Amino acid sequence: MKALNQNRYLNRRKLFRTIFGVFSLSGIMFAFQACYGTPQDFGQDVLIKGKVTSAANKAIISGIKVLVNQSGQYAQSAADGTFSIYCERMPEYNFIFSDTDGAQNGQYQVCDTTVQLADQAENLTVNVELK
Repeated sequence: MKALNQNRYLNRRKLFRTIFGVFSLSGIMFAFQACYGTPQDFGQDVLIKGKVTSAANKAIISGIKVLVNQSGQYAQSAADGTFSIYCERMPEYNFIFSDTDGAQNGQYQVCDTTVQLADQAENLTVNVELK
């Protein structure tokens, strides 16, 4: 009888270790994805990057929202005026540049432009001057 109880205890302990191990592994995988994100689809996505400057004095402008109209994805220009965003591959992209913080930068007009992607290109550079 004692051996039977000990065997049940060991089986139960093994079951709990297995369950704990599965949840621990899935937790680690979730944390890894949350920290490092999912990888880009190689060959399917295009890196779009560029710089936003003022047309009047060529000064860099931060806080400009760069919207890729077809996908709804957007980025905001950093302190050095640069932006970067990954989008799915399309033959052409329609961008809308809008000032989100007019009080900080001054008032800039909304600018929209369409840029075509060259065949087999993996990235696209879009530099814009706002008025």
